Amino acid sequence: MAAYSTADLSDSDLKVLSLYGSNDGVLSMEKYEENKSNLPDDFTEIIIDGGCHSYFGCYGAQDGDGTPTISQDEQVQETVDATLDLLQ
Repeated sequence: MAAYSTADLSDSDLKVLSLYGSNDGVLSMEKYEENKSNLPDDFTEIIIDGGCHSYFGCYGAQDGDGTPTISQDEQVQETVDATLDLLQ
């Protein structure tokens, strides 16, 4: 959730879900793209349209984050739905 793996998981049997918001201003997209090769080829990537970095937690806005265009409840629900889909 709004992160990337610096560990090489590419040969693992792990199911990997990568989620981030389209308006995330905290996640370094350059580092995210650089580290995608650490994930298994079949990892799932979901970009939450209108979502931001801060909405993955309940600690308030983070400096530098983008402006969300969806509610925190909507982002939480999309995160829950994607996580449950992965686990089923």
